[in-house]
Amino acid sequence: MNTIELADQSLCTGCGACAARCPKHCISMRENAVGIVLPVIDTTACIGCHTCEKACPILKTPEPHKPSEAYAAWSSDGAERVTSASGGVAIEMYKHAVANGYAAVGASQNDDFSVTHKLVTSADGLGQFKNSKYVFSDAYDAFADIKKALRESRKVIFIGLPCQVAALRKLFRDDSLLLVDLVCHGTTPLSYLRQHIGMLSRQAGKVAKRMSFRDPAHDTCKFTLTLYDIRGKFYAKRTKDGDTYQFGYHRAVSYRENCYHCRFACAERQGDITIADYHGLGLCAPAFFSSRKVSLVLINTGKGKAFVEELVSGGRVHVEPRPLEEPFKGEPQLRHPSVKSKYRMAFEKEIVRHGGDFEQAIKRLQRKYMAQMRIVGVVSLPKKILRKVKKTIIG
Repeated sequence: MNTIELADQSLCTGCGACAARCPKHCISMRENAVGIVLPVIDTTACIGCHTCEKACPILKTPEPHKPSEAYAAWSSDGAERVTSASGGVAIEMYKHAVANGYAAVGASQNDDFSVTHKLVTSADGLGQFKNSKYVFSDAYDAFADIKKALRESRKVIFIGLPCQVAALRKLFRDDSLLLVDLVCHGTTPLSYLRQHIGMLSRQAGKVAKRMSFRDPAHDTCKFTLTLYDIRGKFYAKRTKDGDTYQFGYHRAVSYRENCYHCRFACAERQGDITIADYHGLGLCAPAFFSSRKVSLVLINTGKGKAFVEELVSGGRVHVEPRPLEEPFKGEPQLRHPSVKSKYRMAFEKEIVRHGGDFEQAIKRLQRKYMAQMRIVGVVSLPKKILRKVKKTIIG
């Protein structure tokens, strides 16, 4: 039997395309000692056909698409916009799709706090796809459902990470599949989130039944992590840097290793459409509207353009054309992957030293970061005061 060579563990995204394509089902996706999900081959069942290698989007990356248009966009439904992470464009895409006979596939958080992609065919199931999920998501369990829907001549819309979209492009070459990629900063292992929820719950003497990463009850723009008990009352509320998990995520400390080498964090995209928070709005041209609750939409293919035009003509979203270069100036992940900081370098050693114990590995690093930020704040205070004085005098 010829030796099977899957993507190097430092580059593997855990997309599961290799497992989905294996004709003998001898590849499983498992967590390693520090919580990273990777493919494991049962060599006793493997027939050496190399089908898994051909399906891997890392070993041979699909040819990307070059964006042709950029828009600032938001839902025309005020309620959807308030409860969405940014402009509510994703939920409007889903609503339009199912209203026109598509199957919709998106990320949903389960009762055990894992995140899996699920396929739904009615508007009733779309609410579970709303808002950000800052944790590793399992898309491979949905591959079989997507395959079945396409075989039944049904259109499918998939919204997910660029690495997941690349996997789908390797698995399904079907014009009935509309792919939308998210601008991704990185993804954190599920085991870290579960440990964090456990720690907060023990401190409060509660059991978590629901959580949110950007809780609409506390303004999604503030990135508030909340936990709710069985009665629906929140008992934990943590903001960006005041929380070990959020510090790890938002400061690019606790991602999977592949995220720091991501070949999909670039200007050319895997999806027919790219969506994100609109960072950098106004950098290249004046924006005569608030930057709050605004989504970025990049048009990457003719199929993507036609779909967005349907959203606009149907009154589901409002769009404002923007200079194409603007989002690339404002969003680093449209230029390069997240960069390793000194905190990440230290975390790599700490998570191994503590045997995958996330809280033990990160809490000291978070304290160091917070202390450094306090020093920076004190040093920059005179400049802030001076700017305010100048503004008052000029005003």
